[in-house]
Amino acid sequence: MKKQPQVTEQTRANLTQAFWELYLDRPIEKITVREITERAGYNRATFYLYFRDVYDLFEQLEDEILSQVRALVDNRLLAGDTLDFTNHMGFIVGLAQRFDGYMPRLIAGDPSFGDRLKEIIAPLLDRFIIRDAGLSETEQAVVREFYLSGLLGAITTWMASSDGMPISRLIELIVEVVS
Repeated sequence: MKKQPQVTEQTRANLTQAFWELYLDRPIEKITVREITERAGYNRATFYLYFRDVYDLFEQLEDEILSQVRALVDNRLLAGDTLDFTNHMGFIVGLAQRFDGYMPRLIAGDPSFGDRLKEIIAPLLDRFIIRDAGLSETEQAVVREFYLSGLLGAITTWMASSDGMPISRLIELIVEVVS
C-alpha cells in the first residue's frame, strides 16, 4: 500500500520543522534523531524512511534552499537585460519569508553553505556589476568577493534584526550602495 503524497510531504515537513527548532538552539553535532522524532511525534523508523541521518536531513534542507535561490537567479534575475529586483519582488519576499530565521544560522553554521550561495549569486555580479569595469581577472575576483561577502553579511544582519525593515527597503538600500 502506497502512502498518499500529501501525508508523505507533511511527515517530511514535520521532521524538518522539528530539526530547525533544535538547530536554531544548538549545533548540529548535538542533535539526535531521537530528539527530532520525539519533537515531531514520530518514531525513529519513520525518520529513516526520509533521511539517512541528521546530516542527510541538513544537507537536503540546504539543497532545497539553494535550489530555490538558484531558480530565482537563473530563471528571473538573469533573464532580463538589467538587474531589476522590483519586477521579482513578490518572489524575493516569499523566499525571504520562508527562510526567515534560518538563513543567518545556515550561513554562520556551515561555511560551505555561504560559499555555495555565493556561487549562485556571482553570475549576477559578473553580468550586471563587474562586466564592464575593465578589471583584470584578479581584480574581478577581489571585487566579486567584496560584493558577495558584503551581500551575505547584509542579508544575515537584516534577517537577524528585530526592527522589521521591509525587504523592499533592504533591496533598495543594497541597490543604492551598489550603483
